[in-house]
Amino acid sequence: MKPRYKIISKNNIHKGFFEMSKIEFVHKKHDGTWSNSIQREIFGGGHVSTLLPYDPIKDEIILIQQFRAGILSRHNESYLYEIVAGIIGDEEEPLDTAVRECKEETGCDVIKATPILSYFPAPGSSESYYHLFLGEVKSFKGKRIQGLKSENEDILVSTFKVNEVRKMLNNNIIKNGLTLIALQWFFLNYYKS
Repeated sequence: MKPRYKIISKNNIHKGFFEMSKIEFVHKKHDGTWSNSIQREIFGGGHVSTLLPYDPIKDEIILIQQFRAGILSRHNESYLYEIVAGIIGDEEEPLDTAVRECKEETGCDVIKATPILSYFPAPGSSESYYHLFLGEVKSFKGKRIQGLKSENEDILVSTFKVNEVRKMLNNNIIKNGLTLIALQWFFLNYYKS
């Protein structure tokens, strides 16, 4: 199948913690004609692996919290409940990244990992592609602080009973998109209570 678009130009306009490109393109419209030239700024972002840590023996889910600059203007605090996530390194497979990030961000080893799904989190503005896994782990009691100093990570790691997480989900306490997707999948397709 022929591509339904043509890239006219793509230029890197910023390279920092994130990359941004300016792209000019045309695309084939639904009526078969070509669009006018369109310009957009697109975040690079890279490919990301995410993992929902779950202890089936204790019936617990592990969630993390770390500072997020992107929510400062929309939320009265800068910490959200999240699942494990990290950018997939060069020559690294999505599962390997998910397992590595779980150890770095929670201190827990993944005993068994199950692929859930892959998706584009923000296709209107980003090239990012996310891979989501369920990871069976042995949880711990209470809370602890994790993260790599080399990445300036300061991560609060907490364990919650599954029913408590369900209440958090239903009461709109969990506001992170990838975490919402993971938990909704968990409760709809995996967890039998």
